[in-house]
Amino acid sequence: MDNDRENIRFNALRNALYHTGRRLTFERWNRWCNFAVILLGAAAMADFAKGAGFGDHQYVLGGLVAAVGAAQLVFDFAGRARDHQALQRDYYHLLADIEEAAAPDESLVSLWRGRMIRIAGDEPPTYRALDAKAYNDAIGATEIFPLTERLHIPWHHRLFGAFWAFEGYDYRKIGELPAR
Repeated sequence: MDNDRENIRFNALRNALYHTGRRLTFERWNRWCNFAVILLGAAAMADFAKGAGFGDHQYVLGGLVAAVGAAQLVFDFAGRARDHQALQRDYYHLLADIEEAAAPDESLVSLWRGRMIRIAGDEPPTYRALDAKAYNDAIGATEIFPLTERLHIPWHHRLFGAFWAFEGYDYRKIGELPAR
């Protein structure tokens, strides 16, 4: 039963770390888009206010403002950040419940497992490279598994993990890789 508790605890932590990372990414994108809209909008207005010749300059800046503003509306970075924040909170609440139980019985472990499945039901599709990173971070944050259980994440998965799901890719454990 201790093994079940540790597995649920580990997976709740991994999921909380995953959603923390996703929330931070979407908040960062939202801030940068807000910054770009304000900066480009101010530049377009300054160019327009000059009124000198009405060249193509203000139209390019106006187009950039429209593109960045449209990206914010279509991709809803702030809304997605809030979704991940709620999931992050739910997983940390589950972790707190696990930590509060000094000697859990089988029914309590089953309750935690059920809560984790309910939380997972509200999750958007998972980006596997980011989930693998969260898995590695959870291994580093706990002493449940040895470091050889960390997953090998190729460099291009780390680079494009926030944009591409890498569905079906088999992330192998470092301990399973051939020696170099």
